[in-house]
Amino acid sequence: MALSKEQEKWLSDIGVKAEKAKQVPAELLTEEFWHATVRYSGLALEYVPEELKTEAVCLTAVKNERYYETALRFVPEAQKTEAVCLAAVQHNGDALQLVPEALKTEAVCLAAVQKNGLALKFVPNAKKTEAVCLAAVQINSGALEYVPETLKTEAVCLAAVQKDGQNLQYIPDAAKTEEICIEAMKHSRSSYINVYSQTVSSSHPLQLVPEELKTEAVCLAAVQNDSNALGFVPDAVKTEAVCIAAVQKDGYRLKYVPDALKTEAVCLAAVQNGSTDLMRYGHALQYVPDAQKTEAVCIEAVKKDKGAMQYVPDAIKDAVKAAMK
Repeated sequence: MALSKEQEKWLSDIGVKAEKAKQVPAELLTEEFWHATVRYSGLALEYVPEELKTEAVCLTAVKNERYYETALRFVPEAQKTEAVCLAAVQHNGDALQLVPEALKTEAVCLAAVQKNGLALKFVPNAKKTEAVCLAAVQINSGALEYVPETLKTEAVCLAAVQKDGQNLQYIPDAAKTEEICIEAMKHSRSSYINVYSQTVSSSHPLQLVPEELKTEAVCLAAVQNDSNALGFVPDAVKTEAVCIAAVQKDGYRLKYVPDALKTEAVCLAAVQNGSTDLMRYGHALQYVPDAQKTEAVCIEAVKKDKGAMQYVPDAIKDAVKAAMK
């Protein structure tokens, strides 16, 4: 039976605000109207009489939510069938918290985390398989926090750090491999820099790497992604390759290079690349030891920024100026 114009008008209002269903005149509340109502706004299921909350009506409701809430909370326990619960979590992963424990099958749990990875926190540990955990972190890498230690396999951990290197904090040291650490460094967010004091924040994902895994490969990946990481690289691992990679990203990182490693190659790379921060003043040349302020290094520095001339030794200023002509 088709709906009347008056019923259609009320449907439009309910679509904007579900609680409008409470104001519908009793004579308009037919079975057809309620079916149409939950199709228009699933959350209107709250106002459907219990005797009309059939599986079909409930299934339609959980498939037609428009907001972050789930209509599953208005479904009677007797109507929370696997079909209804599956449809609910496919639409809103968080609906899993309202699914009866007996119905949290692998299929239902997998569907929930595929919609919202963080729904993994509502999956019983007994139902957390590697497949479910992997699907969760692939959708939202922060779900790694809810993965049991025994399921933090290399595949699960790699998927998480490839989304966000900060997830390294949720991986036990025993499960960290060089590959996982390299991927974490490649996908870490840049650390905070105070442009006025020229200092770097006191933390970096590299600090989450066990000392024995702070290899040249891991540190190289860290500085290639974020030059500020050089400040957290152990001196023993600050090889010429690592230092060059850092200063090629940002010449100012020369500040964190040990004097013994400030070779001409490293200093040249630093002055040629300048700073990635436009608010910095001065030039990387100020961190070049006098012994390495050769004509070649100084000429490259001034080519990059004429302001670097203030750091050129007086003895070679004329030569550098002549090279600029």
